[in-house]
Amino acid sequence: MTATPKAPDLRIRALQVSEPVARLARRPVPRAGEVTGDLAGIYTHSVTIRIHDVAGPVLVSLAESPVDTVCQARVSSASMRRMRSADLGSPVLLRVAGHDVVATRMVPSGMPRPFEAPPSWFDSVEGDTYGRPRLERAARALATDRDADALGELCGLGIGLTPSGDDALVGLIAASTCAGLGARARRRLAGRLRAGRETGRTTETALSSLRLALAGDFSPPVLDLLRALTGAGSSAGNPPEADAVDRLAHHGHSSGADLMAGINALAAMTRTTAMSCTPEVSEEGEAS
Repeated sequence: MTATPKAPDLRIRALQVSEPVARLARRPVPRAGEVTGDLAGIYTHSVTIRIHDVAGPVLVSLAESPVDTVCQARVSSASMRRMRSADLGSPVLLRVAGHDVVATRMVPSGMPRPFEAPPSWFDSVEGDTYGRPRLERAARALATDRDADALGELCGLGIGLTPSGDDALVGLIAASTCAGLGARARRRLAGRLRAGRETGRTTETALSSLRLALAGDFSPPVLDLLRALTGAGSSAGNPPEADAVDRLAHHGHSSGADLMAGINALAAMTRTTAMSCTPEVSEEGEAS
């Protein structure tokens, strides 16, 4: 006689979700409208659950606040109390209604222009010495769509739960996706992640963020900033550049600033590359 599987201990209803969570809930297993995982982390303002997907584990953040990150569900305060009192590893079943979904999918709209970003880890002595050269190599790899291995050099570099190098790499991926550059290099990096080549080099949180970015999903503050930097859409519906920068800067202790360092690195690299490719004009008016 086959034993009946134990039902999940924690049944949580989502009040609002980001697009990646909504897509996970459309899978027929366990059944449409539900997502199952295990309690992976308990933090001051949120908890995370680990969900297994074909591309690799995905970490979903659950919090009482409105959805503002790339893979998040807003839940009630009562649900948060129940999860905070549970043990790590406890099974969780998240019910997703699907009627309040926050967009996270990038729509290419051109190359973002360089902008004034807050100081990041890459501006520190350590970051400038060890991180800046790798950041520039990664930006060049995406600008020229070559040397995908240079992207992996950023994994695990720097500080934070999501290390600075990984945050900057998400920024590079966001900017290159927005500009329509580096598709082959991004595909190769996605293959490295599927093969587990970066596992052990960085954190599970960083790997989850990279998988989402390579699939074209980014947090609302990242999308707002790129819209402001490219002039996409109506100006009335987009936040001013300074507001978008400030909003993203408040994400994590240093994650927002490090991510913006990645966006700026690609913007600067493509501008430099374009200038180096501009033919010189002689006094006779002939290009050389």
